[in-house]
Amino acid sequence: MSLNQDMWATIVDQADHLRDRRQWLEAAALYGSALEQNQSSGPMWTQYAHMLKEGGLFDEAVSAYESAVLCDGTASDPRLHLAHLLKRLGRSAEALQAFQELHALPNAPHVEQEIAGLTIQLMQPDQKAPAFFATPVDRPGFEACIFGFKRLQRVEAKRREEIAERNRNNRPRATVRSSPFSAFRRLVQGRVIPTRLDPKANLVIRDGRYVATTVNPQFAVLGDGHFLQPGWFEVEVLLSGDPSITFNPVLYIEHRHEWAEFSTLWLKPLGGGRFGATGFIQNPVFRVRLDPANREGAFDVRSFELRQSSMARALCQAYRQNRRATQKAFRVMMRHRNAQRLALDIADALHYSGPDRYQTWIAVHDTPSSERIAVERETVLGWPSQPLISLIVDAADCSPAELETTISSLRDQSYDRWQLHLVVPSAVWKERQFSPMNRGGNDTRVIAQRRDDQAAAEGLLSNCNGDFVIFVPAGDILAPSALYDIARCAITEPKVRLIYSDEDSIDAGARHSPLFKPDWDPDYFFASNYLGRFVAFDAALLATCCRPQLKLGDFDAHEVILRAAEVLQPAEIAHIPRILYHRRRPHSGNDQNILPDPMTPRRRQALSASLKRRSKNATVVEEKGGLARVIWPLPSPAPLVTLIIPTRDYLPLLKECIESLLNKTRYPAFEIIVVDNDSVEPDTLRYFDELNAKDNIRVLSVPGPFNFSRLNNLAVQQAKGSVIGLVNNDIVATDSGWLAEMVSQATRPEVGAVGAKLLYRTGQVQHAGVVCGIGMVAGHPHKFRPGDDPGYMGRLAVTQSFSAVTAACLVVEKAKYQQVGGLDAENLQVAFNDVDFCLKLTSLGYRNIYTPYASLIHLESVTRGLDTSPEKARRYEVEAQFMLRKWGNRIHSDPFYNVNLTSDREDFTIKDMG
Repeated sequence: MSLNQDMWATIVDQADHLRDRRQWLEAAALYGSALEQNQSSGPMWTQYAHMLKEGGLFDEAVSAYESAVLCDGTASDPRLHLAHLLKRLGRSAEALQAFQELHALPNAPHVEQEIAGLTIQLMQPDQKAPAFFATPVDRPGFEACIFGFKRLQRVEAKRREEIAERNRNNRPRATVRSSPFSAFRRLVQGRVIPTRLDPKANLVIRDGRYVATTVNPQFAVLGDGHFLQPGWFEVEVLLSGDPSITFNPVLYIEHRHEWAEFSTLWLKPLGGGRFGATGFIQNPVFRVRLDPANREGAFDVRSFELRQSSMARALCQAYRQNRRATQKAFRVMMRHRNAQRLALDIADALHYSGPDRYQTWIAVHDTPSSERIAVERETVLGWPSQPLISLIVDAADCSPAELETTISSLRDQSYDRWQLHLVVPSAVWKERQFSPMNRGGNDTRVIAQRRDDQAAAEGLLSNCNGDFVIFVPAGDILAPSALYDIARCAITEPKVRLIYSDEDSIDAGARHSPLFKPDWDPDYFFASNYLGRFVAFDAALLATCCRPQLKLGDFDAHEVILRAAEVLQPAEIAHIPRILYHRRRPHSGNDQNILPDPMTPRRRQALSASLKRRSKNATVVEEKGGLARVIWPLPSPAPLVTLIIPTRDYLPLLKECIESLLNKTRYPAFEIIVVDNDSVEPDTLRYFDELNAKDNIRVLSVPGPFNFSRLNNLAVQQAKGSVIGLVNNDIVATDSGWLAEMVSQATRPEVGAVGAKLLYRTGQVQHAGVVCGIGMVAGHPHKFRPGDDPGYMGRLAVTQSFSAVTAACLVVEKAKYQQVGGLDAENLQVAFNDVDFCLKLTSLGYRNIYTPYASLIHLESVTRGLDTSPEKARRYEVEAQFMLRKWGNRIHSDPFYNVNLTSDREDFTIKDMG
């Protein structure tokens, strides 16, 4: 039976209507009928698979997603859904392969964490696959859907065999015959292939321009006569478009029908909207496709050229682009006498791996426009006041070019109420003949000051008239909106007396190494000096915090910030989450330092002095990577700690947990309460008898449905210790000092809950603090990183504040636990109770601390299982919605994260461009 186009469209419309009414199986039956008439529609197969999955026909959905992939192997959407469904079904090895194949596609979604997580899962023994409930056969539409699926599978099997037969028998020629003259001409200049671009997908033409309707516009590259042949080729395209669109062109080359096998080639930006690449292909070519952009918007294709090239042209380009790799390729070829190997090595030397994620972020989010600058200047006119900002630039040890770079960035500011104090040593003044005129032209805001080498900073500050003062090293660059944002912050938040921003580095005009910082966190600052050197100080505060007779050459913002933090409230320190500053040098001469301004011996000494002024009896020690650690003392005598372990059977797990705590923990006073939630296995009950016989272990019986919050709250009521430790039964202690470290942090008056670094048994990170706003409610940043990795900005390696820490291993003083009412046993029985608990602590002014110096193993959720069954998924959804209602604003704005970082993944990467 065949349907005309109108009838086919009617069936699809009816299916869409049923889909919108959530009648999944009925919709699937209609989509299946439509597919019987057109099995080559990848999007239709994907939609059909969605309906089967929502209707509970998981195996059938897997088959439908696989058919969608066979329709177009370059499409990422069906591959993504297939991989996630396989993961959900517990088919981990297949899911891993599907994610890896997806990751290999250009412009694929970021699935690195999925790959890491599945890899870790497959490495761990005794992993149980999540259970699924079969779809009841009496569900409406079930019989019709299954019948249609089986019929469609027969049709699809025939289509697959036809494609396989075409790929076996209809392979184009792999060589090109040409005359000696044409071969010589191609050697010199190549052969231009007559081509035209034909809109293939996600493109419309409006007012004579192409308009990308989705993030994946596609052109078919059509040729006449001799088309692209195996061997060397060149491609170049000239594009222009609206500011909203970002060009990242990719060329796809089909080697087997339906894109079952294909090559991809990123086109490198050449300037002025031109993109080009040289590639080498070994397999025959069926079709060629150009995907010009990965954002919606209007654009023009000014020109497109595809050229059959030669080894000689490729060698010349490779030598200009990557001389070292080209020379190495020749040496390898001479050793092995293999021309094919040479071609592949030259292709690698010419390879462009695609746009840098940060460069794409800059293009979308941080490229200043004349319109924005004009708006900012207009906005300033309406401000009630315009604070004067004084900038101090020390001209010692800098070149005239570096100095001019900084001054030029000041002249380009959208906020012009500033003054520059150019401080010139006497010797340099004579050598370079500095004066306000030859450095600042006629700009009276530039004030050159000659100073003696021993001049004190306080004398210079007395000459600054600004409300805020910023020290800027010569050669560093301010973003055009930097002073505007600082002035606006000072006006909108009049209590603020210290302001800092995000920053990056600049080298040969290219920006890189962004530092997206958290809001003010004293513990993180003690360890890392993460604020850096671009800091705006309230002038009066700066005068107070500078040491008497401090030489200008010895000025260090870190020491001044330490002194300022001793007198400021947290609300008086503001963070602007924008890149306002580009530092000239990516690092201070030491590649081992994690951050540009490391914790040098002088800075560690300044930190020790600051802690002493605060009457804090703590010790500062050096950590690798230019970091530091503050060791806080235990109270004397050490307080009794009650470790609470809820459990239900799983004796081997519980036994390993308790024995590790008893044998590995070096702490003078702790007891254990095992909370038994309806264990029934005889071996477990006998083990409980053994535990009750010990002096420092009790078994508390709490029957009833599993309610993690209730189990812990009841145990806290029975606890003898003044410090509580919540411990999952799948925790294994490996570090003897873990509890002493956590207690030393938890007993600080300003600290609420303390969390540890938890690792999978394979050594990768499971928990290192909790960030709100990742996923639906919260997530674990740095998840799956190696345990010894320092993390983003060193944040895996040092003590710092987080919005929350996991209750899998959490230490808190009993009084603070009870002060906030413990865990919410009514609304958060299983999920998010620890996040809610920690947010309640922060609402009372406490800070929750993550410490990497307490490290344990966590076999995550082995006993509770994953929230994948329908019942668990519904409970998870209910608890998540409760959290969003209660903490919505706080969840969506985590002060210990950064709005420029992803909220979709747990890896501390830059947010996606959408």
